[in-house]
Amino acid sequence: MPRRSTSPVRYAVAAFDALSAHVAILDQRGTVLAVNRAWEVFAQHNGGSNDLGTNYLELCRQVQGPDQADALAVATGIQQVMQGEIESFEWEYPCHSPTEQRFFVARVTRFVQDGQTYVLVAHENITRRKVAELEVRDLNRTLEARVLARTQELEASQRTLQQQNRALELSNDDLSQFAAVASHDLQEPLRTLSLHADMLLERHLGRSIDERAERHLRHIIVQAGRARRLVQDILTMTELSVTPPMDVVRMDTMLPEVLGALDWPASAPPAWGDLPAVWANAGQMHQLLMNLLGNAFKYSEGHDLSVTIQGVRSGDTVTFEIADAGQGIPQEHRTHVFELFRRLHNRTPTSGNGIGLTVCSKIIERHGGRIWITGNPRGGTTVHFTLPAAPTPAGVAQPWAGHRG
Repeated sequence: MPRRSTSPVRYAVAAFDALSAHVAILDQRGTVLAVNRAWEVFAQHNGGSNDLGTNYLELCRQVQGPDQADALAVATGIQQVMQGEIESFEWEYPCHSPTEQRFFVARVTRFVQDGQTYVLVAHENITRRKVAELEVRDLNRTLEARVLARTQELEASQRTLQQQNRALELSNDDLSQFAAVASHDLQEPLRTLSLHADMLLERHLGRSIDERAERHLRHIIVQAGRARRLVQDILTMTELSVTPPMDVVRMDTMLPEVLGALDWPASAPPAWGDLPAVWANAGQMHQLLMNLLGNAFKYSEGHDLSVTIQGVRSGDTVTFEIADAGQGIPQEHRTHVFELFRRLHNRTPTSGNGIGLTVCSKIIERHGGRIWITGNPRGGTTVHFTLPAAPTPAGVAQPWAGHRG
């Protein structure tokens, strides 16, 4: 059975009324010739008529209030399409009711029928999309405002931090200058006091000085020496506040000089081998070894003087160990010994001021490393510390550990 063709004109009117957009057809003068069902329903719900026979351009021009600019823009667009200046026109606009927020888009096109030009005006409800766009816009504005506020806070914090750092630098400079002056000015009277006490003791010892006076003079000499060492230690601490110049430092080549300064017994030298080079300040490394080896020697009294020094490179870090067989440090005190003026043993004529390990901690901290203490199988103390490794030339191997010399 042959299939019967059906003309689309048969469905044109029904399709026109089925459109969800509000559609009107205008002639070249702007008169409304036809509207679809959606246009009529919208007009009824909003207190108007279907506008048939009225001039839509005039209706747009009569609009007053906040909607006037949108209405005039639509009227202008319709005229431009009618006159062939543009092919089509679109304009988004708000159309709020007393009870809800609404947004529409007006779309204008033209068509020719029976030699006459007509304009089709469609108003489509885009409230859902527009509200979503507005929410995104508001969210972006909120985020931008928060980012701006946070940026301003960070900039203000950075300015404050820079000011505080500058003030701290000035304070450190003043402290260093004060310490240098205090060190010089305090050591001189202490040296004079010690010298005169020595002279009195030597001149009158065994003659006009009694035992009690001799004891007092010796006490003065000891305390003056202790005070001088304290001033020197404090000066050393203040010098650590200044960032030192860095260079390649070989700890193994520095050790003989340090041992000589400590009057280390030749009968029991420390054992070490080739140690990895570090990137550090030579003066502070000398001070570090002086303090650590000085402690190892001092607290090995009454024990076997057996000190070993090792160093292992791992990547960009060298880990050192200085181990002795001395009296050791109880585990509960191994972190406190790095505190300023913390002394675990009774004061003796040769004891320090409790600054030595604090100085070591500050030196290591200045170099970006860390320092800690453990016990060892010999009952003594092992001091571990890390330092940045010296840059290694391509193809040159670094020693991996120390060994007995």
